[in-house]
Amino acid sequence: MQTTHRPAVWLPTIRANTGADVFTTRLCHALNAAGIRAEITWLPHRAEIMPWTAAPTQPPAWANLAHVNSWLPRRFWPHNLPVIVTVHHLVHDPAYAPYRSAAQAAYHRSIIRPRERAAISDAAAVTTVSEYVRGTVIEFAGRHDTLSIHNWVDTTRFTPAPITSERTGGPFRLLMAGSASRRKGIDLLPSFVEALGPGFQIRFAGADTPYTRGLDNVVMLGRISDEALLHEYQHCDAVVSLSRYEGFGYTALEAMACGKPFLGFDGSGLAEVMHHSSDCLAPLEDVVGLAIRCRKLLADRQLTRQACMQGRLQATTHFSEHTAIRSYLNTYRRAMGTNR
Repeated sequence: MQTTHRPAVWLPTIRANTGADVFTTRLCHALNAAGIRAEITWLPHRAEIMPWTAAPTQPPAWANLAHVNSWLPRRFWPHNLPVIVTVHHLVHDPAYAPYRSAAQAAYHRSIIRPRERAAISDAAAVTTVSEYVRGTVIEFAGRHDTLSIHNWVDTTRFTPAPITSERTGGPFRLLMAGSASRRKGIDLLPSFVEALGPGFQIRFAGADTPYTRGLDNVVMLGRISDEALLHEYQHCDAVVSLSRYEGFGYTALEAMACGKPFLGFDGSGLAEVMHHSSDCLAPLEDVVGLAIRCRKLLADRQLTRQACMQGRLQATTHFSEHTAIRSYLNTYRRAMGTNR
């Protein structure tokens, strides 16, 4: 392949401390590892809300295309390069509406909706992180050539702990990780703990809230480092989520890559990661059904070991970095050949 046809990717990105940041960082590292020059320009969070307070950015001289989040203001788009837009989850999806405040709804409607619709319309190519999000984008903007490319994890880093470190004795340890929001189901935690009953310890990696207080079998870890979170994945018995809505579900995939069973609610992009497994996914907001699935793992360690092996196999087979990067490179090459 001639050098002039090789993608060279600029990633102007607002630092939001969300899964979108994780995606951009992993994408940049994976592209460089594949021999594709890629570089992130991090913009302050205020650039999303008040773009005029941040200086316009210029692409590096070597870049021949840009890859951006669908929320990036047009002020930070390059004028002379094709732009690929990725949608992580669409806040205009009616299924998302119950999980935002009135202020968030107003901001999404007045600022983000026209910005995102224009970005999807004007991009040289549009990608989403799941088929679920792709469907919402088509419904929202009518962009039928939108391509779904699943997220991935580094399965050489997110890997099962050595057998010699397997825990024995003590309560069945459930890891929960994520923001303490209603969309993430934090308000369901007290009723979930009650439904679980004895024999469990929940280790919660996230901010303290009134919903997490006064629960005897919940250990608050607070906001922890990536390395500490990896340790928690590797040394728990299972990972559980109360999230009501996910564009993809990084937590599920990271758990599976570490060889741990994942349990959550059926729906949105999370079910896609789990291949809609009825053994692991309870109906939305059914904390009793979710607790029953946890108790089955507690009662049958052989079932737990089988779930561990199946999850690891699924993570390495269906969500590989190689497959994702190959899809992005094909998308980049097509975008470089269009004037859109």
